Amino acid sequence: MRLSDRTRRGRALARAASLGVLLATALPAAACSEACCPPEMTFAALPGCLEQGGELALAVGARANQPAPVLPADVQTLLQRTAYEGDRISVFRVDGDPKPTGDAKFGSGAQNTVRWHKDLENFQLAIGKAISAVKAEQPEANPLEAVARASEAAAGQGTVVLIDSGLQTLAPLDFRQDGMIDADPVELVDFLEKEGQLPKLEGKALVLVGIGTTAEPQRSLDTARRDNLLAIWREIGERSGARCVESYVTAQQTAAPDGLPAVGAVTIPPPPNPPKGCDSVSIRDAGRVKFRPNKAEFVSETDAAAELKAYADTALAKGYQVKLTGTTSSAGENRNTENKRQLSRDRAEAVKRILVGHGVAADAVTTFGAGMDFPGFVADRDGSGDLVPQLAARNRQVILEFTGCA
Repeated sequence: MRLSDRTRRGRALARAASLGVLLATALPAAACSEACCPPEMTFAALPGCLEQGGELALAVGARANQPAPVLPADVQTLLQRTAYEGDRISVFRVDGDPKPTGDAKFGSGAQNTVRWHKDLENFQLAIGKAISAVKAEQPEANPLEAVARASEAAAGQGTVVLIDSGLQTLAPLDFRQDGMIDADPVELVDFLEKEGQLPKLEGKALVLVGIGTTAEPQRSLDTARRDNLLAIWREIGERSGARCVESYVTAQQTAAPDGLPAVGAVTIPPPPNPPKGCDSVSIRDAGRVKFRPNKAEFVSETDAAAELKAYADTALAKGYQVKLTGTTSSAGENRNTENKRQLSRDRAEAVKRILVGHGVAADAVTTFGAGMDFPGFVADRDGSGDLVPQLAARNRQVILEFTGCA
């Protein structure tokens, strides 16, 4: 039977290998009688793509700035099935220099089903302890490299599981760089692909656990930025050739494990306060005021309305006029095209619609589309002329200016 059958027979038993010290003596070496073993077992159903089975590699982030790793029920089922089938299970640590911490295959010398089940149970407990024992050894975090190394270990069409916040702090995906957390996922992965920095996941399944889940001193991500971070990692998986990408949310917690190497905190820019007088602020295409790529539609109209209410309240209280100027990056043609000016104008109009919805008179708000032509434009191409996604993100704004001060 195929691995996708919910009830299955194991393949030929594999000899036990060591997963660090914990599994070195976990299993006996005698042969198992075909009459008894392995017995049929039934497992919980998994998403279709994960039913394929094969070798399993886990990249485990037990490091500063995020909670201790948690295994969702589906990942526990994956571990159980992989052990039962006798396929290799590998574990890697996620830190600034990811390394394997061990690997193992299940095998049993039991002569009866009771003993065989006990051997499998002991193996699974040892695997769980080995995963719990993983700890970062080097400062910073490089989950992209951890995925690449785990993929090499999961031979054929296996499964790679990343248990980490996904907030990398090293090149080429250093989320500490201004604008990186708000970068367009497609543009960011385009850049990684051109730099030859994508992992090789052809035919494998990628499972993402806990992306965007943080702990002090890392400031928590708002919903929009968690969603964008997950979209970045999903795009990485898909563009790296993964046959599917599954994701699981874990609970936000406040405490990270103690005594681990330092990891730099990713700055999460707060929205600017409304100007106190006739001045201007730049509202980035980010966070709760996030637009869909290349559109003048908010990712969440509700979030945008909540975020922009303070600006409307200030304009109403002071009797100000409002000038809105939309801006864009150089994405696409590296010049200020009419399409860029139109998109930036449409985004200014979208902000105007929100302000008017909060009571600001429509004739008190004027809108403009500057495209790339504005004083704060940041050069967002590298020396080869390729778009630098985190710089491009900084150029996507709606500049709000209060006028008409007494």
